[in-house]
Amino acid sequence: MSDKDTKSLKHILFIMDGNGRWAKKRLLPRTAGHLAGVKRIKEIVDECFLTYQIPYVSLFCFSSENWNRPEAEVSTLFKLLKEFFSSNIEDFKSKGVKIRVVGDLADKRIPTDILNTINEAMEETKELNKYNFTVLFNYGGRQDVVQATKRFASLYKEGKVELNSLNVKSFEDYLWTKDLPDVDLMVRTSGELRVSNCYLYQLAYAEMEFPKTYWPDYSVKSLKESLDDFYGRNRRFGAIKE
Repeated sequence: MSDKDTKSLKHILFIMDGNGRWAKKRLLPRTAGHLAGVKRIKEIVDECFLTYQIPYVSLFCFSSENWNRPEAEVSTLFKLLKEFFSSNIEDFKSKGVKIRVVGDLADKRIPTDILNTINEAMEETKELNKYNFTVLFNYGGRQDVVQATKRFASLYKEGKVELNSLNVKSFEDYLWTKDLPDVDLMVRTSGELRVSNCYLYQLAYAEMEFPKTYWPDYSVKSLKESLDDFYGRNRRFGAIKE
């Protein structure tokens, strides 16, 4: 993960919230909200990469808790994810975007066709490095910390690592996000003031924005407002600035 830099914005995280409420407000089914939300993704991601040259963009797509939603809604989310990758993979490749899908991909509940789509997207873009697009799928921040702890414990038990080798920095190597820098800015739409078990380790010094806009209405203008606010903040990382 990156060294602390008070001015640069290397990694932005979006928690896309409010799709269902957006649909309800319009007397539409929740699935219509998810469809509208997916259509918004590409515009915002491209704006981050191409206009603002933010090299890392993460998107909280499907949490480990989202399995508790109605089966039909979960199925729709999977279908939309598959369609998103299928329809955008060539454009991402042309722009040099590396795709990562981070989370518990060994979960047997994930349909085979969805897993194949995910693996194909990562395989086809693995050599690209101009921009980095990370989709958090079947992801939970607590689960990430637990699996990282288990990985280290297993290696320690096998005598492959020393206990004293573990510290705040080296622990990052065992996280699912080991190749990503710390999050600089988290944007959660819809006005809800929580992180919902997302990137708990990686958000340590992140600035946070909670616009009241529902995700389907989060526009290029909304993004600019979030970024303007970020650059106007005084990030100290525990230090004192004169």
